[in-house]
Amino acid sequence: MVKKTFTLIEIIFVIVILGLISVGSFKAIEMLYQRYYQVNTITKFSILSQTLLDEVSTILYYRIPLTAIGYDPQSGDFKKLEDIDDEKYKIFEWISEAYDAKKHFGFDIKTGYTGFIDLEASNRDTFTLVAKDFNITDINDTENNISNTHIDLNQTVAIIFAGNLDLGVESDNYKDDYGWHGHEHNKTYLINRFKQVGNDANLTMENEIEGNRIYAKYYLANSAWGIARGVDIDQNSNCITALNLKNSEINNTLFLFYNYRPWKKETFCADPNTTNVSTEGNVSILAKDITAFKVKAVDYHIELKVQFSKSMYKGSDKNITITKQKVTF
Repeated sequence: MVKKTFTLIEIIFVIVILGLISVGSFKAIEMLYQRYYQVNTITKFSILSQTLLDEVSTILYYRIPLTAIGYDPQSGDFKKLEDIDDEKYKIFEWISEAYDAKKHFGFDIKTGYTGFIDLEASNRDTFTLVAKDFNITDINDTENNISNTHIDLNQTVAIIFAGNLDLGVESDNYKDDYGWHGHEHNKTYLINRFKQVGNDANLTMENEIEGNRIYAKYYLANSAWGIARGVDIDQNSNCITALNLKNSEINNTLFLFYNYRPWKKETFCADPNTTNVSTEGNVSILAKDITAFKVKAVDYHIELKVQFSKSMYKGSDKNITITKQKVTF
């Protein structure tokens, strides 16, 4: 009886076939993994983008009308958000009212503030405004708790009058209205002294209100806010280096800046242009893998657009990208 054995050629064929099967299996597994990674990343980006836009919309809800600007980090120029028609104004900034202190009103009339001035009781000669239902201690404590400071209220807040139709007070020289980036603050009024008188408060203003129109409704401004990608800021500023981010991820990280006051010649802590201003405030990370963040003003509402993007895998030239938009009023 003759025992059959494999010939060398047969063995080679078997090896080749097994190799082809292995390569095919590896490719199939790789494609399955890429598909899983792609679906997982898209789902993650979808959730993150919606959360991000919701968070920004909530903060923007308390913006003071007409204070929002687009800022060019290269030239230091800025424009009213409604007037922006150029991609170079990449940083979005606005001034917010002291809503954390104001929201107490309604639960206890002795706390918070209403945002209304008694014009008849106010005295222009002494620059004294009578703020209705204004609790100085409560507001001061709230502001200090938020900023983790122990300073007087006149160092943290200012008044911006609402004006006609509750939209704000416009002027021919917008750049000098709110103090942005070293400019004047002609429509942002400073308070020298607070005095509690029953449920109301006497606010002794600086003489800058002289000759200006005073309105019954006002916003108590307490901070400016800014949103910017890392590629557009000073990455070597102390507030950014303290976050210990990797160099490879800073450019596409979206930052939120707050607790700085333009009417005091302050700008956000990572501003690359610091002529005539001091860098102040805090910063937090809103999101990573942000390749675009755009803001547009249309008829007193704001359109937000965010784009997340990430490579399929290290060294890949293919990206996973998702874009989402939202309108906030």
